[in-house]
Amino acid sequence: MSLPNDIETKIYVAGLPWITKTESLRNYFEQFGEIVYANVVCDRATKRSKGFGFITFKEAESANRACEDPNPTIDGRKTNCKLAYLGAREPVLLAVLSAVLPTLPLV
Repeated sequence: MSLPNDIETKIYVAGLPWITKTESLRNYFEQFGEIVYANVVCDRATKRSKGFGFITFKEAESANRACEDPNPTIDGRKTNCKLAYLGAREPVLLAVLSAVLPTLPLV
C-alpha cells in the first residue's frame, strides 16, 4: 500500500534480519510517531523475508526523526534506514552511470 502523498513520510529499511516480521518492524519504529503502514517485503514463493521493508508515518517529522540514526539495530542486527524517495533515485543514477562510463575515454 502506498499513499499518494507519502513522499515525505515513507522510509525504507534495509539489512533486516531474516527473522524480522512486520510486527517487529512496526514495534521498533512506533517510538518515532504514529505509523499508518508497515511491511517487511517477503518472497512470494517461499514467504521468507527479503531483508528490507517500508514504514509510512502519519507525519513527516516522525519519518525524519526515525532516520536521524541511519543505522538502527533491529532484532539484533545493524540496519540501514532512509527516506524511501531518496533510495528510489539510486538505481536510476547507477543505470545512467553504467551506460555513460564505458563510453568515456581512459585518460
